[in-house]
Amino acid sequence: MYKLIAIDIDGTLLKNDKTISTSTIKAIKEASAKGIKIVLSTGRPIQGLEKYAKQLNIISNDDYGIACSGAFVKCLGTKEVLFESTLTYDDMQYLYNVAKQLKITLNILLQKEALILTPTLNITSQLEALLSGLDMKIVDFNTLNKDITINRAVYINENLHFKEHLVGVIKRNNYTLTIPKTSNGNDSLVLDRENTPKELFNKFTVLRPSYNTLEILSKGVTKGTGIQLIAEKLGIHKDDVICIGDSGNDIDMINFAGLGVAMGNATTEIKEVADFVTLSNEEDGVAHVINKFIL
Repeated sequence: MYKLIAIDIDGTLLKNDKTISTSTIKAIKEASAKGIKIVLSTGRPIQGLEKYAKQLNIISNDDYGIACSGAFVKCLGTKEVLFESTLTYDDMQYLYNVAKQLKITLNILLQKEALILTPTLNITSQLEALLSGLDMKIVDFNTLNKDITINRAVYINENLHFKEHLVGVIKRNNYTLTIPKTSNGNDSLVLDRENTPKELFNKFTVLRPSYNTLEILSKGVTKGTGIQLIAEKLGIHKDDVICIGDSGNDIDMINFAGLGVAMGNATTEIKEVADFVTLSNEEDGVAHVINKFIL
């Protein structure tokens, strides 16, 4: 019997307009009423998770959330931080130098300060700050304090094609953001393992939530390790866990779960490792899983 469901947020829990459908809310609340633990697991900062946890009423002293793709695990009731992984100033300098070599940009998340820092104006960082309720600042990375605490870094190849996509997102959702006059990316670069330094993958956990971004975490940290920590704390065996996701930063938790589920809109690599493929995020895919396996 399944006892815990871990759900990614963007592209999974949320529709494309960043809302949760009525059917999904109903299914999650019915599962919760049956004693099933619901854990939101996201690449977003914890602030970008908490507002949805409140909407779903999963904020008790034994409710937990996974943010920063596993680098930050928190009890949503007591506010206790169960796990936090950080990158160092030296890590950031290395990552920044690689970004300059690849002709892409970088942002870093300071969880305690609820702040996203980036060296150049870009739409991706603005969107993340907006959707998570954080401040964003453009700063010279060479001027940062050496005792800085970084939870997660993101490489962003905001080339012309990706910029056009993001502008479309802004217009469809009526967001008010500053659109840079030029793109902050490399049109000739495919941002993947083959086109980035091997050392990067040796030194860090590198996840690919989209074709134009890479998330950088401390080595060994993933959503999968976050789910494992919570499951062990709750005394739940991995076979009794369902994990649902759609993109590259979900692959580890889908592999960990007794039942790994890919959304209908998931990338091919996610669908290939999943045990079950549900409907898309626009078709209430999460509700479909809960209705099929829980209710």
